[in-house]
Amino acid sequence: MNLRQLRTLSKIRDSGSFAAAGDQIGLSQAAISVQMHQLEKELEVNLFDRSSRPVALTAEGVRVAQLAREVLDKVDGIKLEASGAKVSGSVSIGFIPTSVHNLLPRVLDALRRQFPELQVSVKSGLSGELAAAVVRRELDYALLTAPLVEMPELEITVIASEPFYVIAPVGMEFASDAELLRSMPYIAFNKRTWVGRHIAAKLQQRGIHLSESIEIDSLEAIENLVADGFGVSIVPRRLHAALDNQKLNQVPFGNPIDTRQLVLVQHIGKPKSRFDLAIKNIFVDLPRG
Repeated sequence: MNLRQLRTLSKIRDSGSFAAAGDQIGLSQAAISVQMHQLEKELEVNLFDRSSRPVALTAEGVRVAQLAREVLDKVDGIKLEASGAKVSGSVSIGFIPTSVHNLLPRVLDALRRQFPELQVSVKSGLSGELAAAVVRRELDYALLTAPLVEMPELEITVIASEPFYVIAPVGMEFASDAELLRSMPYIAFNKRTWVGRHIAAKLQQRGIHLSESIEIDSLEAIENLVADGFGVSIVPRRLHAALDNQKLNQVPFGNPIDTRQLVLVQHIGKPKSRFDLAIKNIFVDLPRG
């Protein structure tokens, strides 16, 4: 049994098939099959049900694959510890679209200064998609809106709280945020997103029933539509992106004002190292940077 076999087994578990795993690690399906036959022979256990198409892990195979992932994480952690401050290799990080413009450049700049030899890959996606990618270990870290449900596979670090504001065209003045929301067509943030569902739940809790005219998943597009007089909306005041549009009237949503949490997530089984601490510190410092 060797680390190469364990990495292959782990990739099969994550990707779901020999073919998909082969595409990721650059091996043919035949080569992967040979590796797994050798591993099964050495362990004296059937890791795969070959009667199914595609070949599927047995219950014992799933257990061994999980153990293999834990061993590989420890090996990677040892390599990072041994390397000290000089870190090479690669890291993958996910960002929700609302953080890409303002926060991604700050993170990349900090990583470049601290770890000049590190290769960084970035993926942008919705919070749910990124969280699932971290759970599947396709991403090392992700910056997203705090999960709406418990996700025990994830270690969660709160980075910042972003307050929500009702935004409307300049010149509209009302006694309350609720009255302002009812004054024009409501432009909703897409409820496929966690922040969109959070806003919808808060409106329902307060008994504010609005007729949605438009649903969009871009906060910048919402702000532009509101500024042009197409309606009103609710948006978070993003970190390092203060709303300074002179065409927008801004009223706090809720009393006390409602907020969303911006969090950094990583897999709970990821080994802790000085590099991991440095990554976390970069994100924790974002509100002050």
